[in-house]
Amino acid sequence: MKDRECKIAAAGYDVISQYGVRRVTMADVAEAAGVSRQTVYNVFPNREALLAAVVRYHFNSKWSAIRNCITPDLDRKQRFQALLDTLVIESWHSLQAMPHADELELEIATTIKDEIVEIHAEARRNICEFLLPYQDALNSHDMTANGLGDLLHHSIMGLKLGSTTLEEIQCVTAAMLACLMAVTEPRH
Repeated sequence: MKDRECKIAAAGYDVISQYGVRRVTMADVAEAAGVSRQTVYNVFPNREALLAAVVRYHFNSKWSAIRNCITPDLDRKQRFQALLDTLVIESWHSLQAMPHADELELEIATTIKDEIVEIHAEARRNICEFLLPYQDALNSHDMTANGLGDLLHHSIMGLKLGSTTLEEIQCVTAAMLACLMAVTEPRH
């Protein structure tokens, strides 16, 4: 995304997070972005295009955060913990803080179906890429980075959407971390 698109998408995310997706207008987004309503329409011709950009912006910001916090000095457990904290815990907190998060999920599922399929495919690719350094260990457990990445992606999506308490999220995330540690430890 270009700078202007990111600025508007970030503003869109902020106002949707504050008011809910059905209550936000293009004028609200323009005001939050510090641009004219016409500028928003020039960049995103309709509400669906803006919503797709907001979701992509949110997705990209999560992966940027992961890449920025994963430094070479982190051990395997810290790397996995950072991944799970960002993709599960922080995302769950964000959804819980949003008014009418259920409306956002419905709007995304019905309005930008094709874009969501693409974003999910990219998420799976990113998780698989994240797991590639552990391919030899995974092979020793008859697993692949792609297979584990797909499992992890689907588990994370279900967990974020289906969990109602922080304790539940933390318990399942701890189990995910333990599983990741076990299957990325090479067998001797």
